[in-house]
Amino acid sequence: MKTLVATVLIALFMIGCKPGESLSKQETILQITDKIENQDYTFIPTTALPSSGKSINLGYSYSLNVSKDTVNSYLPYFGRAYVAPMSTDEGGIKFVSADFEYTLTKGKKDMWEAVIKPQDNAKRYTLTLQIGNTGYATLTVQDTNRQTISFYGKIE
Repeated sequence: MKTLVATVLIALFMIGCKPGESLSKQETILQITDKIENQDYTFIPTTALPSSGKSINLGYSYSLNVSKDTVNSYLPYFGRAYVAPMSTDEGGIKFVSADFEYTLTKGKKDMWEAVIKPQDNAKRYTLTLQIGNTGYATLTVQDTNRQTISFYGKIE
């Protein structure tokens, strides 16, 4: 019996101690800080939070890619639209913008707020990212023709 318990404990210890897979908290904070300050990161949402209704777990590869010269959004939309899209391709929050306003401010408690306003898109989105120093973030998308929607996820 003692041998079985010892084997299980050793197996659990080995699983928990995979070398090179996890960064220390300080390394993670430095890595996230570097990505945000250099405006080169990807937001990967795991949960959609519509203004009305339940939260929705996202299992697909949705993302918001931010770089110095381009913002590429491929996000779903759940909620009320005040103006119906003309085609089925216009669903979701999907755009690529090379002309956008980007404002980054450092807030309290090691938080950043990034506000992105695409200028070359027919839809006037305002995307606000609240980013923690460990990489977890909340994205709020405002559109004049739809209810606001938020996403919870991680910066990569």
